[in-house]
Formats: sequence, structure tokens, C-alpha cells
Amino acid sequence: MKTSADVIIDLIERFNVHDPGARRAHGNGDHHEAAVYLNEEGREIFGGVTKATVRLSNAATSEKMPDELVNIKGCSVRFHHRLRPIDIIGVNFPYFPLGTAAEVTSVMLNIGVYLNDKSAGRFFSIFRPGRLYRDLDTILKWLPKRTDMDYKYYTAQSYGEDPFKFRLDYDPQTSNIELYAEKDAHVTEYQPEGEMHLGHISVDQEPAGQEIKFMDTMNAPFGRDPNGEIPLLRHFLYRRSFLGRMEEAELDQEKFRMLEELWREEELFVLMKSPELHDQVRSLFESGIRMSVSEFRRLLDQAYDMEYEPGSIRNYMETVWGHFKDEADDGERTRYQELQGTSDIDEIHTFIGEMALKYEVPELLDSIVVKVLGRREVQRVQKGRI
Repeated sequence: MKTSADVIIDLIERFNVHDPGARRAHGNGDHHEAAVYLNEEGREIFGGVTKATVRLSNAATSEKMPDELVNIKGCSVRFHHRLRPIDIIGVNFPYFPLGTAAEVTSVMLNIGVYLNDKSAGRFFSIFRPGRLYRDLDTILKWLPKRTDMDYKYYTAQSYGEDPFKFRLDYDPQTSNIELYAEKDAHVTEYQPEGEMHLGHISVDQEPAGQEIKFMDTMNAPFGRDPNGEIPLLRHFLYRRSFLGRMEEAELDQEKFRMLEELWREEELFVLMKSPELHDQVRSLFESGIRMSVSEFRRLLDQAYDMEYEPGSIRNYMETVWGHFKDEADDGERTRYQELQGTSDIDEIHTFIGEMALKYEVPELLDSIVVKVLGRREVQRVQKGRI
């Protein structure tokens, strides 16, 4: 079953704007190690992190396009928190032109229709009332006009019930990033109601940081869930982009390391869907750099398409309960027993997420079942469909 992310990435690939093995969802770039200096407000959000990796996305994904013509650039930070990474993905536009996954997919599908039929009649139909031209007008107004890196970068999505967005002011001359939080709940507009300085990040000038498979919108600050549908769409876009370029590339130990990292995040989810499928993926990884990435992607897609089975859910719960059984209180033990007989998968995800955070279990906090499916906003958007 194709997802919105599949449709969008497939269309991006048809635009022929990337070289084999390159990224699809955002530009190529370099990874830099960085030191983090947070003030009290910053530590309240990000914890006591002192180190980070900064990814500067300032290069085209195709050798056919000069880097200086790339107008969507990125300055993203991975904070190395002791429990799991916290990713702040900064882009040089302060809002998204479309507010839902359905709107984004609809526009991309309409563009795909016009790519298939380039006749004069099809071109003029764009301008009929309610057709594609309105969306194109919105996108063209939104598209960043600057192509240099000395700029402000925005998360464009808000976090938390008291919503704010993050802004990163990057100075390439000093390799310094000033970090701010802006109170703004809007998605398709930029209307901040004030800012709060959180500290600064000192970036090593030479790129020497370990490559990150992809910055993940769902690696949000603890207690600050990303709001709306767009963060979840971006998560699957970046994941799909990563798997696509791994399929095209010749695997080496570095690429295999990133694939192993993705599997660690997805493993419990696959186990919950099917222990047999889980064993197939584990066997696949035993081949090392000779593994088939296409087969890995196919098995993951199969897991996402499967329905939850009561037996697999019980197997999963017994597995993760081992992290808590020696420390859980009586109320938590009772809740665990109750959930063993429920079919409400969202309640199970929420319970495991709350327990993982309370008892600080990194391998659960960095898993899809907690950092994606355990979030109330994702449950609201998906209603148990993942």
C-alpha cells in the first residue's frame, strides 16, 4: 500500500533532480561536530546536553545543478541527549504552505497529472477556478528567494501544548548558531508572538561529524510533542528517502551502520506486527553489507500493511515489560494486566511510552512504538492505522 510519503518521493524522483544514491527529501550537506551552551531556559527544554552534530544542507542533490541555485537550505541540529537524540530541523522558510498530508499529496498528484500530459489543453486547464494554479501561487510565494547560508532557519512546525517553534540564527563567518524559541501555533503562516533565547551552539568549521541517516521530526524534545500532520509526513518522507538512496548505493560499513540504526528503531514495531516477519529481517542483517536493502524495505512495508494480531501484541508486551517489572508500582502492574486483554492499540502505545520515559529506557524511547506511535497527536491523526 502506497503512503503519502511514497507518492511524494516517487514524484520527486520523476523530476530527476537527484543523482543515484543522493537524498530526495532535502539537499546534500556536511555533518559538523558542535559544542552546546544552553542557558536555563534552554536546559529546561533540551536537558543538560553539551554536544551536538550540526548538518548544513547547502548542496544540490544533482551534479547538473549548481549548489548556489539551491534555494531551500537547511541548518539542523542533533542534540546528543543521554536517552535518545533530539533533532531540530531548521529550514530557511518559517512556515509550510500546506497544512495537511492530504493537501500536500493532492498538489503532488496534480503536478504528476500535468507531467504525464504536457499538451496545451492540459496547461490551460491549470488556470480554471479551483485548479492547480491556486496551489502553485501559494507555493511560489512561499518558496525562499535567498540562496546563501547566512540566514535564519526555522523548524516551521510547532511543539507542545503551549506551542512554540524553534529558530536557529546561523553565522557562517563565526560558525555560531544562536538558538531561540518563538511562540507561534500557526502552520501555514508565520506569526510569532515573541522570542526566548535558549543559548548558542559553536560549530566546528571542518566537517568531521559522523553521518546521520536522517534528522527525524519525531525526535522532539521530551514533553514537547510535534503538532499537526506535517511532522509525521516528514518523518516518513525522510525515512523513504533514506531507504531509496541506500537501495541505489553500494553498501559499506558506514551505510550498514545507518541501516542497523533504522532497524533498531523499527524492530519492536515489526515484532508487534509479526514475530515471523521480525525473524526474517534479523536474518537479512546477518548478511552484513551484502544484505538486500530492497528486501528490507519490502519487509518493513509489509509490517506497516499488516493488522495487529492479539498473540503478537501479547508477545510484544511481555518483551517490553521486562524493562519495568522490577521497578513498576502496583498501579502500573494492574494497568499492564488490564492492557493485556485490550484491543485498543493506542492505549498500549501510550502506556509503554509513559513507562519508558518514567524509567528512562533509551532503547524504547528511540523506538517507533514510543517516539511515533506513543504520541497522542500521532494517534489523533492516524487513529490506529499504523
